[in-house]
Amino acid sequence: MNVLPTVVATLALAGIAMAQSPSVADGLYTTEQAERGAMLYDEQCVSCHGEIRQLTPDMAALLADHTFRARWSDRSLGELFEMIQIEMPQDAPGSLSPQQTAALLAFILRGNRRPVGQYALPEDIEALQAIPFEPEP
Repeated sequence: MNVLPTVVATLALAGIAMAQSPSVADGLYTTEQAERGAMLYDEQCVSCHGEIRQLTPDMAALLADHTFRARWSDRSLGELFEMIQIEMPQDAPGSLSPQQTAALLAFILRGNRRPVGQYALPEDIEALQAIPFEPEP
């Protein structure tokens, strides 16, 4: 099933005009959404992953380094959203709401130097499946 029309329709409903396939380079999250994600990250994630850009021995994978970007570069935001939704946080997997997961994903995108946009990242996993993580330009 081709989900691109669904993605474009979902983003268009959110007010994002897409002439082509959506891209993280288009700015797919808001500053406010990333800030909510930052607060949630501090509450739920920092104890295992450390600061988003800080290398800390004996911690889980960093979420904004070259290894993370290489791991996700050929994968979709939907896949990352789903993994966070199902497996995180480690001490309470599956406890995050779709809104919280989208906020965390927005924070991760910001931590990976992806541009901010005017509209919040959707909480629709099907829409996110059509958006590749993409390495830095």
